[in-house]
Amino acid sequence: MAGRYEFQITTQIIYGRDSAVRIGEVANRLGLKKVQLITDAGVVKSGVAGRVQQLLTGSGIQTVLFDRVEYNPTVQTADAAKKLFTDQKCDGVVAVGGGSPMDVGKSVGILATNPGSAAEYLGIGKVKNRGASVICLPTTSGTSAEITDVAVLSEPEKKTKMGLRSPQVAPSVAILDPMLTLTLPPAPTRESGLDALAHAIESYFCLNAWTPTEALTLKGIELIGRHLRRATHDGSNYEARDGMMMGSLLAGMGLHTTWVNLVHAITGPLGGFYNLPHGAANAIVLPHAMRFLLPGAVPKFAEISRALGEKTEHLSERQAAEKAIEAVEQLSRDTGMPPGLSVYGVKEADLPKLSETIGASVLLPLCPRVPTAKDILEICRAAL
Repeated sequence: MAGRYEFQITTQIIYGRDSAVRIGEVANRLGLKKVQLITDAGVVKSGVAGRVQQLLTGSGIQTVLFDRVEYNPTVQTADAAKKLFTDQKCDGVVAVGGGSPMDVGKSVGILATNPGSAAEYLGIGKVKNRGASVICLPTTSGTSAEITDVAVLSEPEKKTKMGLRSPQVAPSVAILDPMLTLTLPPAPTRESGLDALAHAIESYFCLNAWTPTEALTLKGIELIGRHLRRATHDGSNYEARDGMMMGSLLAGMGLHTTWVNLVHAITGPLGGFYNLPHGAANAIVLPHAMRFLLPGAVPKFAEISRALGEKTEHLSERQAAEKAIEAVEQLSRDTGMPPGLSVYGVKEADLPKLSETIGASVLLPLCPRVPTAKDILEICRAAL
């Protein structure tokens, strides 16, 4: 192994069954008196947000509810949440839900101590001051937003979607309680789980990968491959939910260090232009991107096959590598994932221009095989 590497997770991770009951203890340790509870309507309806609110109140923490987060949160939503934070004199954030509430929560934490609006901080390294304390409680197993240093926001008027990325964005504490995912319906279970798989696979063959991240993400791939079907079709199964949450966490720990590459380079612009559900877009594009990338990472693709349970003993390394794509496609089919982006309104006529935008992504140099704009267009067409 050559080169110099770094690995740092700044977020404290608390993991385990019923660990959500520690939210009051954690908030008190951080010195919080009045927190903004950021979530969405679905989490409120499930009762999870109310339970967290009760736990906080029972520990002497006042709460201010913001439940207007959409599935692709906008800079306007982040600004509105920050205004409420300021008006109500909150001193910290508790974000409960999937990646969207957590991204808004992390954005509010930054805006609480940095002047201006959310749009001003989109990009890399623009944040100057450490944010207010943010505690994340994920209710899905997919985005890993609870530990990463990026908050993804959309600008609808520009039809773009970008990350607000700086070390200061990472939450203070992540409380991962698989019990909070037991009521998640099949579709978001499937989509968030395949999103986590995309994270793990991209991080594993990313050019920034090194031994610790490879160990984390390969185990993440194994856990997701083993547990996603059951979590989708038998959501009350704790073992499956626990396996998925751990798989998602390991994937996030890897991508936090390595970043991602081709799949996310494609789905970021597509998601901004069409307002696509992020997990679904990643799931659909993943096998097509893998098919293009395979020649640049044959040994790693063979390892992905084995992690997903494929039998490769009597196959050549190339044949074993190709099994990885088949395994990902089968997992998508088994969990009921729609086969193409056209289901979500993506039109072939828009793809040439979008491919040019994707071709300028800072993520592409991290690919084991770097695509041209023509290659990207072909991948997008195949994913329709």
